[in-house]
Amino acid sequence: MKTKFVLLLFGLIAITSFTSCEKKEEDTCRIILLKVDYMSYTFEGGHEQTLSEKLTSVDTIPITIDFDPPGDFGNISLYYNPTGELIFDGSIVWMGTGKIKYPKTFRDSHRYIKLNDSISLPDTSKIQNIDKYIHSIQLDYPKIWDSIDDLLVVSEYLKSHKKIYLFLYQPSVGVGDPNTWDWFVIMNK
Repeated sequence: MKTKFVLLLFGLIAITSFTSCEKKEEDTCRIILLKVDYMSYTFEGGHEQTLSEKLTSVDTIPITIDFDPPGDFGNISLYYNPTGELIFDGSIVWMGTGKIKYPKTFRDSHRYIKLNDSISLPDTSKIQNIDKYIHSIQLDYPKIWDSIDDLLVVSEYLKSHKKIYLFLYQPSVGVGDPNTWDWFVIMNK
């Protein structure tokens, strides 16, 4: 009898401690980077991460950019500002090709659930380009949007009413190769 009581008590403690550690969906803050090929506008995959800060009520995503322009080698890092959490890090090479250092992996595009209907392009006032250091690139919002407009995850993130951020990663500059460049659509919920 004493053994059954101890096992029952241990089971109840284990269940309560596991459930108290779980965060509710509304208590978490998540960010997603959707990778779109610069030349073909093909959706290549994405990376979603949970952040330690609770979602704010403002409509912008607080991102800080740390840009080290390439003399020969440079780097660009994006941080979620309230917590300083890294969300992107990539090297830039003059007359060569840098690489993405973070995130290490992206979920394959075919693993995302597709909707039957396309999601309309949000008003351009809801889209912000965070590439302040790039002035010569023409943004074709509809082509970028068309590559992700049928993803369930996009419709879920749009419910947060946050602005959408576009970031062009250019790992090769100088006589750079645009075939190595990628757009990142960044959303927060």
